[in-house]
Amino acid sequence: MNKYLKKWGEKVVYQIFPRSFSDFDNDGNGDIKGIISKLDYLQDLGIDAIWLCPVYKTEFADAGYDVLDYKEIWKTFGTLDDFKLLVQESKKRNIEIIMDIVLNHTSNKHQWFLKAIESEKNKEYNYYIWTDKPGNEQSIFGGSAWEYVPSLKKYYFHLFAKEQVDLNWGSDFTINAMADVIDFWYKLGVKGFRLDAIQHVHKEINENGQFTHSFGSQMVNYLQKFLNKIYEDKQDIFLIGEASGIQPNTVVQYGKGEQKIADNFYNFSLWYIGWGRETGRNGYDANWSIKQFANQGAIEYQNNEEIENHMISNFLSSHDTSRAISRWGDEKLYWNESAKSLALYQFSLKGIQTILYGEEIGLKNPIFLNREEFKDVDALNSYRIFVDEKKIYSEQEMTRFHNINGRDHARVPMVWNKTINYGFNKGTQPWIKMSGDYLNSSVQEQENDKESILHFYKKLIKTRKKYKNLLIEGKSKLEILENEIIKITRYDDQNTIISLINLTKHEKEILNFSYHKIIMSTYTDGKEFKGTLRPYESFMFLVK
Repeated sequence: MNKYLKKWGEKVVYQIFPRSFSDFDNDGNGDIKGIISKLDYLQDLGIDAIWLCPVYKTEFADAGYDVLDYKEIWKTFGTLDDFKLLVQESKKRNIEIIMDIVLNHTSNKHQWFLKAIESEKNKEYNYYIWTDKPGNEQSIFGGSAWEYVPSLKKYYFHLFAKEQVDLNWGSDFTINAMADVIDFWYKLGVKGFRLDAIQHVHKEINENGQFTHSFGSQMVNYLQKFLNKIYEDKQDIFLIGEASGIQPNTVVQYGKGEQKIADNFYNFSLWYIGWGRETGRNGYDANWSIKQFANQGAIEYQNNEEIENHMISNFLSSHDTSRAISRWGDEKLYWNESAKSLALYQFSLKGIQTILYGEEIGLKNPIFLNREEFKDVDALNSYRIFVDEKKIYSEQEMTRFHNINGRDHARVPMVWNKTINYGFNKGTQPWIKMSGDYLNSSVQEQENDKESILHFYKKLIKTRKKYKNLLIEGKSKLEILENEIIKITRYDDQNTIISLINLTKHEKEILNFSYHKIIMSTYTDGKEFKGTLRPYESFMFLVK
């Protein structure tokens, strides 16, 4: 195995939504200097890499994923010199930076697109997808995926918002331009790259006349051309593919061998738990089950030995989901224990572990009162489509569902202390609603409490590194017992670690289990374990 892949496979990654992490200049928006000011905190937490959501020049039509210039920092976040300092200061603390590269589309205000709509003779015209006879293809965010351009008398394709124009990866111009973007940031010291929406780079009409926008027949061809340009002189680079809908067998297919298109892929096997069966995260499935944490895909990711540790990234929450504690845990009486049980579940799994900022303190979803309070373009579109037009949901239902699954919750300001604006800044109104004040919910409070969620995460990260031979390099087996207890076994030829996870509010009896050395426990009262797991009580055992 490439030594760099092995090294990356050992990392714990911390995802930062820059606008909401720390507001250094007190303008209501988080910024790069704010991140720099918190690097000592991140080093103490024990993380090895920071995944930055897009920091490029943008109109923020879709949270920065509408890029105006891939080589310029959005002035709200600071300057390129600020970014260079972030890389330098992170390196001093042995923390890598992972850039979020938006491969599928640019902003409709990007210079490439502005040149494209000037004339079909401009090379930039080839960067995008055009037609003069649009079909019925629908945008993921709702409505037609085609938008008319009067100057060309043609339509451009947009899989997401109309402000996000899809790139034509069938053009070498596009591939060369995006390889140049990687090269720019690599020369500034960035070694990790998240390739956003990697599965969408080829759209086609299949033999049955159906439109396909994911995992198209030319996807591998396009991306391998791209990778060949990158890998020519960058052997230490690490590429993480974001491809919702990917399955364990295709991770093997696309993660190594002749069809390799990335070094690592996000494990989306938990992503959909609690989402609406008809409308995804724009709805809610009240009948979701704990058993889904050991669904067929989740089990295959862990039990398939062809999937190596460095090939998958696990997460509970991300910028594209609400917060795990509010989706699957107990926000009140068992807030502490349920947050720890979710963390223990994640860190027992094979793969790179990714923490969304605030997850380490049990940051919860705030309550948005109405559609006007939401910022996310997807949420606002869903009101228009599912409430106003199709009338699938009432206004109250849609608001309730977004308070469970909406993406805005993963983008609220960090809670650092209990001073003004919770330490996010010095008093200016933040750009989005804050999470709110609740018991021991800030970094400052939890740093002073050795039994806090924060200290549990610190211990988890240290334990992962201490038992590296098992929790990183060991084999993995995920299963669910008859009483909804999740059992994760990590093992090598000599030793075994077993985690028993109770993600329910009920007591669960464990039958036929020999007692072993307890490494981690989600309860802190010191009560002896006698074979019954209390609500949200979970253990990690070392078996000699």
